Amino acid sequence: MAQAVRYRTGLDRRTGQVLTGWAHVQQSLAVIWTTRFRERVMRLAVGSELRSWLAEDLSPATALGIYADLVVAAHTFEPEYRLTELQFVNAGRAGSLALRHSGTYYPEGRFGDYGKAIPIGYGAPIVLAQQIARRIA
Repeated sequence: MAQAVRYRTGLDRRTGQVLTGWAHVQQSLAVIWTTRFRERVMRLAVGSELRSWLAEDLSPATALGIYADLVVAAHTFEPEYRLTELQFVNAGRAGSLALRHSGTYYPEGRFGDYGKAIPIGYGAPIVLAQQIARRIA
């Protein structure tokens, strides 16, 4: 008999509604990518260096650094998702940054079970600079 998938459940940061499965992972990625290291109480090691890149001119070296930081942060702190592609959609003069990503979602990856894999295609762009601005305000 097949065992039911144990989807992770949490609360939406803005509305308080219940989030389950992929929606929870999406929120988790946004939090990880927009949080600086040593910013979260009791979870000082969680985050990425994305904010430090936003003040830099966008060059190939900067883009590669952003890609590397986001991939390392996602793979380190989100066991249910593995990035396969990351694409810049928009980068503005005022420090705005929008990215799209695709990868593989593992609903039970937090338990070390990578048997059930769900491919995730490019979705709506994640506008990281706006999320960072909301957190600072």
